[in-house]
Amino acid sequence: MVQEGLKLFALYDKLQELLDEGFYIFPLHLMIVKSKELSRIIDSFPDAIDESIKMAKLILRNKEEMLQDAKNKAERIIQDAENEKRRILDESSLRREMEEQAKVFREKVIQECENIKMKAFGEAEGIRIASNEEALKLKDNAQAYAQQILVKLEQDLNSLFQIVKNGQQYISELRNENDENETVYTRGEQQRR
Repeated sequence: MVQEGLKLFALYDKLQELLDEGFYIFPLHLMIVKSKELSRIIDSFPDAIDESIKMAKLILRNKEEMLQDAKNKAERIIQDAENEKRRILDESSLRREMEEQAKVFREKVIQECENIKMKAFGEAEGIRIASNEEALKLKDNAQAYAQQILVKLEQDLNSLFQIVKNGQQYISELRNENDENETVYTRGEQQRR
């Protein structure tokens, strides 16, 4: 098909050669050329022109098809770019949403940990206060019990001391009585003698 398109140019070249081989009779107005060769070239022009027109139409058609293909490819590229843009925006939006949810969740966990910590501190402080109060109560109760025991022991010791004093007094009285009896007996013995 390309050679057929070149046929017109080849005929033009042959015509140019024919003119170059011819000679002028009247300068720049009349020329003598080979008529058979000129007729053959002129007869070939319509076919060459038809082929050139067909080729031009084919090129135009191909051009239109190529333009349409290019347009279709461009539209596909634009559509793909739009889809990719939407996908990236959706991913970006999803990522932002997930990051926001993660941030909210992290803050919630931190707050719950703080609440648990504060509750634990409060409970520990309550236990410490209750333990101190219980220890003070136990100490007071132990001191009161020890006081009772010591008071009872003092009473028992006083009672024993009194018993011992009474016993000593009794023995002392018995001795005095025995001494008196012995003195009386010894005197009575001495007097009897």
